[in-house]
Amino acid sequence: MDKKVYLTEPVRGELEQELANIEQVEKPRVNRLLASVGSEIEPEDRADEQLEEQLERLERREIEIKEALAVAEIVRPPASHETVQIGSTVTVDEGGSRASYTIVGSLGADPQRGWITIESPLGAGLLGKRVGDTVLVAAPAGELTLKVVAVQ
Repeated sequence: MDKKVYLTEPVRGELEQELANIEQVEKPRVNRLLASVGSEIEPEDRADEQLEEQLERLERREIEIKEALAVAEIVRPPASHETVQIGSTVTVDEGGSRASYTIVGSLGADPQRGWITIESPLGAGLLGKRVGDTVLVAAPAGELTLKVVAVQ
């Protein structure tokens, strides 16, 4: 990895769990399946190609995670809630509608949980802001105007 990787503790934990699952469960399972179909299929069926592709994806992800963890700087929870930082949970208001987001480092985006990275337009726009600040964010759906209402 060429750039600095910032991780919050929860994201590091999830990456470590994913890595353990790949190494201890998924790769052994796919290898067992490959070994069992290797001699049973006709060359024209090539059912093993899907398994080989799956194994390659797992191995690429394994390398990605190991590289990220090797160079990662773990970011501690913010000591202050005055400004939005990596690890902050920030509540914003957009025209009367409120939403909360947790700012995570370079990796770990999970929109369903409200985790956004510092590299996303929203995450980058919120960094350093305080309660009461207005943020203009160029989002894929258009420009958003958000007001910071809480930083935790």
